[in-house]
Amino acid sequence: MSSPDSRPASRAFLLPLALIIAAAAFRWARLKGYVTLELLENFTPWMALAFTGTLVFSKRVSFILIPLLLVLIDAAATGLHSVLHWEALAVYPCFAAAALLASRWRGQMGMLGSLLGVVGCSLVFFAITNIVAWISSPAYAKDLAGLVQAFTTGEPGYVSPLWFLRNSLVSDLGFSLLLLAAFNTEAAFRQQQRIPLRQPLAA
Repeated sequence: MSSPDSRPASRAFLLPLALIIAAAAFRWARLKGYVTLELLENFTPWMALAFTGTLVFSKRVSFILIPLLLVLIDAAATGLHSVLHWEALAVYPCFAAAALLASRWRGQMGMLGSLLGVVGCSLVFFAITNIVAWISSPAYAKDLAGLVQAFTTGEPGYVSPLWFLRNSLVSDLGFSLLLLAAFNTEAAFRQQQRIPLRQPLAA
């Protein structure tokens, strides 16, 4: 009986790895202020990095590597204090949890399942970060109305959280598609098994 991760992902990884490195470099450059293009200002595919990035590698690659990479980039770009702040400590575990979930599903999901997975992780991330904002910000009343405000209109004078949700979903879906297409392109070139459009979860 074959392993659930029998797909030879470990050999078709160069193109996805190049995309992950490029996205990580972009994150660092943006945090340092070197990238100020308005078109890319809200390109934030970090959940795609954590979930789909982990998904396209074999089980021999630890799920913690990509979340750790994000923490190291943030610390290098903005200082160690930024990743030790309590709000940040509530955010990074979301990426680690998404990567752990993806590592359990490697070799068992098709492209559609992978995209649904990253959408689910993005929605959970949105919920957690807005609950944290509701708890920590004095701009929100600590009642149901304040919680609804944190999820919808946000703080006065700032962009609606729903706008950020839209941009994060577009970024995560777009970058996930790029990662999956990169894997399948390299797998086809190497004449290896590709990730199918649909694939049932292994029993």
